Amino acid sequence: MITDPTGVTLIPGNNGRDCFGNGEHTDSNGHLIECCCDECSYYLCCCPDPRIEPSVWPDGCKTCAETDCPHAR
Repeated sequence: MITDPTGVTLIPGNNGRDCFGNGEHTDSNGHLIECCCDECSYYLCCCPDPRIEPSVWPDGCKTCAETDCPHAR
């Protein structure tokens, strides 16, 4: 998995629904983890081009070199 500098696990793709940095998850103490999407290097992975059919993975994934990504091919 990809971990940001604060220790939050980032899971790009799926419109950001699975990512722990999307502002909808809590930490082990029950505190809301702040949304870090605007600072995330993988933001575009979570916001696919609206012209692309949602069931088709964005073309960027085909050339991405991030080996820690759960969607790496």
